Amino acid sequence: MRKSLAPRTFSRRQLIGGAVAAGLGGSALLNGARPARAASNANHHLVWVWQFSTDDEPNSIAQRLRDQGLGVILKTHDGVEWMSEYDTSEYAVSGHPQVKTLAEYFEGAGVPFHAWAVLHGTNPIEEARLAAAVLLSGARSIFLDVEPHAGFWRGTPADATRFGQELRRLVPNGEVVLSIDARPWLKNAIPLQEFLPYINAIAPQHYWLTFDNQANYDKYRQAGYPVGPEGITPEFLLGTTYAAYSDIPLAVHHTGQGATENPDEWRRFIEAAYALNADFLSVWRYGVTKSEVLDVVASRPPKQPEPGVIVGPSVVHIVEAGQTLGLIASLYGTTVDLLVQANELSDPNYVYIGQEIVVPGVATQSGPPANSTGPTATSAPQAVTLTATSTTYVVVSGDTLYGIAARFGTSVSALASANKLNDPSYIYTGQHLTIP
Repeated sequence: MRKSLAPRTFSRRQLIGGAVAAGLGGSALLNGARPARAASNANHHLVWVWQFSTDDEPNSIAQRLRDQGLGVILKTHDGVEWMSEYDTSEYAVSGHPQVKTLAEYFEGAGVPFHAWAVLHGTNPIEEARLAAAVLLSGARSIFLDVEPHAGFWRGTPADATRFGQELRRLVPNGEVVLSIDARPWLKNAIPLQEFLPYINAIAPQHYWLTFDNQANYDKYRQAGYPVGPEGITPEFLLGTTYAAYSDIPLAVHHTGQGATENPDEWRRFIEAAYALNADFLSVWRYGVTKSEVLDVVASRPPKQPEPGVIVGPSVVHIVEAGQTLGLIASLYGTTVDLLVQANELSDPNYVYIGQEIVVPGVATQSGPPANSTGPTATSAPQAVTLTATSTTYVVVSGDTLYGIAARFGTSVSALASANKLNDPSYIYTGQHLTIP
């Protein structure tokens, strides 16, 4: 039986109090100085955190990840329950205000903040609203763990579609990643095709120690991927995932097993992933990963993206209560740096209610409908002026039509129609796409 906890929300000041002792610059924050947000336009290797009660407290996690240049993926909810239902820590996520507090804390400490959640599909509309609340509360992205195992996904393909439609209605341009058990025989055990129009990337789970047993040897052989004499290795899992999921036109963010005694496995995992054009990786998970493994991850910097060239109209966003420049950038699929330049801002950490922020080169929806019943803590923009009806986007390396559609709040079919594309799975670097 789960222990039911009274929701607890801890303020930024309460978190910062512990940060002083950890050397995270808490005194500067208490004196009113605004922390610089971790670089928004850079890739970071990420480390998953499950529960503060089992992994560690936020102060310790932030200090360790900051010192190694890594980001965090924090679990915020499971189905429709916030993590305070499971996590006995006083810092457990009890709602979107606590997500906002933790996002500000980690970002202020120089640790890029991402979130993750387990999807069940039994209440897809409410699950979508929780995911949207997390994104709107400051998470740079949300990883959705969808697996065909006990305690995970129990919905139908129609539930996946309902979830995706509601999430994109509330947050048209948030970064959404589908975390999957990528063993080939499980590919059709979840409604992957139904999720595709609503996600930006997939995150295959590569647990070479967990999977290295005879039962998996047999299933890999039956699926057409016989295991070699070395057994199930990082390279084997990457290779089989690449082959089995080559038809998925999305970016791939590989997740590796942190609970290894041999850091060299991570060196090999990273190099093999880079050879398959991965930009960055993530480690499952903080509480079971040795310092030596994180040292290896930190020593292999992620590949940095080439900035996309956006040519076209701008949007004017009216700042609402609780919004930050980082949140506004994530809503429109742009970067803080571009917003700073376009608006000649001297302090990227300061915006005020009612301020007009020019979002350059973006044609997007004007936010959720007026009768939206979605999150209200930091709602999506409701006062947006479109200066034109279309724009032109120049494709860069790693782009997919799915990702571009999600970034601009449109659909793959609309893009294909507007650009007379016969094959929506094929676009090329340098191609000019009209965004309707």
